[in-house]
Amino acid sequence: LNPFDIHHLRDFNLFALVVSVTTIILNRASWIGNDNTSCARTPHEQKMAGILGAWRNGFATMMCVLIAITIITIMSHKNFAPQSKEIRVSLSEKIANEIAIDDETRAELISRVNAIPQHQHQIGVDEPLSQAKNLDTPYMEAATGTFGNTPQGNLAFQKFRTLYKQMMMPVVLRNMLPPGLMGIFALLMLMLLITTDDSRIFNVSSTIMQDIVLPFLKKPLTPEQHVRYLRISSLFVALFFFIVSLFFVHLDYINLFGLMVASFWLGGAGPVMVFGLYSRFGTTAGAFASLFAGSGVSLVGLLLQRNWADHVYPWLDKMGWAEGVGRFFQAASRPFNPFIVWEMNPVKFPVNSNEIFFIAMLLGLSSYVVVSLITCRQPYDLDRLLHRGKYRINGEKKISSPWTLRNVFSKVIGITPEYSTGDRVIAWGVFAYAFIYQVVISFLFVLIWNLFAPWPVHWWSGYFFVFSIVVPGIVALISTVWFFCGGIRDMRQLFRDLANRVNDPLDNGRVREERDEGAEC
Repeated sequence: LNPFDIHHLRDFNLFALVVSVTTIILNRASWIGNDNTSCARTPHEQKMAGILGAWRNGFATMMCVLIAITIITIMSHKNFAPQSKEIRVSLSEKIANEIAIDDETRAELISRVNAIPQHQHQIGVDEPLSQAKNLDTPYMEAATGTFGNTPQGNLAFQKFRTLYKQMMMPVVLRNMLPPGLMGIFALLMLMLLITTDDSRIFNVSSTIMQDIVLPFLKKPLTPEQHVRYLRISSLFVALFFFIVSLFFVHLDYINLFGLMVASFWLGGAGPVMVFGLYSRFGTTAGAFASLFAGSGVSLVGLLLQRNWADHVYPWLDKMGWAEGVGRFFQAASRPFNPFIVWEMNPVKFPVNSNEIFFIAMLLGLSSYVVVSLITCRQPYDLDRLLHRGKYRINGEKKISSPWTLRNVFSKVIGITPEYSTGDRVIAWGVFAYAFIYQVVISFLFVLIWNLFAPWPVHWWSGYFFVFSIVVPGIVALISTVWFFCGGIRDMRQLFRDLANRVNDPLDNGRVREERDEGAEC
């Protein structure tokens, strides 16, 4: 509960926070959905959309926190010990029937799980729970003792542990909620899944069409052909997602697995975005080098994580290299202890997904810079790319204002003369909430206070209640009403604009302008 105990965590510690901040800065607007599916009518509207995006997740964040607190309470508090025992046994039995083990091993695991006594842990009296020793530890030990210390046994245990952690929430909710409410919750999850995945499928298929298919076509497609190709591409993307999800088994926390998959693109995409737009030395070769380096590290990391227990570690042990590789991992991570600790483990790859992602970003960044500097024959004219100077569009109004003491905060926030009164209120509101409240008050003020006078543990429960439930709940209530009403208004405006638009069949994303061979970088 005390954030100052974060150094005791292995996967979600201070270094994970460093990785999150790094990717927010380096990979800004690099993720899918930030290209052709999030383009506003004007640059100003796109800028305001980014500002408003800070408000939209308030309700979702609060709900995730509430669900997590509910599950922790039911599974850890002594008042719910009988229910938690029943849930753990039921969950273990379902996993035993799911993973590929023989009937004898399955029966032994179920027998061991049923023999585990009901917990009697009392918060504040007994030893605090930790990652190393908690109420789930006996069930993990039962699985380890059943599967044995063999390559296949280690893989089976890794599958058991992963499913045990992933399926805890749905099993607890099913046992806690009445059937009707559980059905509504499941329907909500299904609706959220559909509204997310359909957008991603369309985004991926349109990217495949625009960046892979269309450049190789000698004749431009008609609008009807373009739509037909998009539909076929979307179908194949959906089938690919479905087939991979059927046969690929991930063996890590769901958030870390998602991060690992995202790093295939984000490991090298950030430098391409940043230096491709704002450097004079960036080249196409540097962009490909960044993507290959970032994606290559991520692919190797994913394969090592997936095949460590049943193939990689047994091979290292057979060759007599396990001890030496373990010493290398320990020596490489020792300067960063306790935030990065690489210890040889026969079950799990020592390097977690956060660390692999960070390495991928570093190699992607360095590859872009080095290869671009080697292959750049002459600096690129940024004024031409950004429509500045002699390349400025005729009739475009240039908005500029000098820096003064009165407008320094407005400059920092990004407020320009084109902001309306409502835009200024929104921008200042986001700044007050995101910086003054979240950074200064809830973080820096509390941090400095605890450095000189540490809080007792029970104070932190009040802190998180206010800063994670009460305030986000108020923000969620306001933003839900605000976005609902504004969304209806803007949706109507969208359909009016679409009805009045002038169709241009040539506006299909193809670049027809001849290249300037003098601009190599």
